[in-house]
Amino acid sequence: MNLDNIFSKYSFDDTDKSFIKQAQTATTADMNLSRVVAEIILSKRIEKTTDDIIESNEKLTDSNKKYMIGTLILTSALVFVGLIQIFVNI
Repeated sequence: MNLDNIFSKYSFDDTDKSFIKQAQTATTADMNLSRVVAEIILSKRIEKTTDDIIESNEKLTDSNKKYMIGTLILTSALVFVGLIQIFVNI
């Protein structure tokens, strides 16, 4: 397993690299190393996905606020028009 290719492909930081190098043991080197690398890659993907979901939710919140303000303004305008019609008809 070529670690340098994996490090550059998944942009591992120094902490990840150190952890992977410590995972290399004499008896189960390949199996243990593969597991550790897979778990780090999975955790990075989960972290990125979580960040994407958070960003999407923030955009949705902003959109909902704009919709709410627009609805409030239009509803207020309708109430105002209704009141004017009541006063004109009296």
